[in-house]
Amino acid sequence: MHERNDADFHQRLVEELVATLQERGFRILGADNVAGWAPVHPLPNDGYGDQEAKTPDVFAYDQKNRCFIIGEAKTGEGDLETDHALTQYNVYLDQFDTRQGTRATLYMILPAAKVPEFNSLITHYLHPDYWKHIVVVTSQASVV
Repeated sequence: MHERNDADFHQRLVEELVATLQERGFRILGADNVAGWAPVHPLPNDGYGDQEAKTPDVFAYDQKNRCFIIGEAKTGEGDLETDHALTQYNVYLDQFDTRQGTRATLYMILPAAKVPEFNSLITHYLHPDYWKHIVVVTSQASVV
């Protein structure tokens, strides 16, 4: 079980997401503070929220569907519905592979208990065209 330290728990989620994306056959291009992986570069913000570039936790490529995979970990403890998080979702879902013309897919990893809250907020805050580009990964980690 995990004891309450959101920074450590967040990092465990990032590592779990990297493993999940690898299991699904995606090529990891970068991961935030994960040994053996390059750092992730900020992604351009084309007019959302604070107008600043946002750096995801994981950046990968799906060769089969020829699209980028953007991975984000959220603990669900005050980090799902902040202005920063809402801007992240929009920035990440606005990314395209310019060579292929394909929109990126956002993989969100969350504790199981937080998945319903996240699903509710995306239908409230995000344009319906984005919904099919979001994949929710339920973390196997437990929180105390």
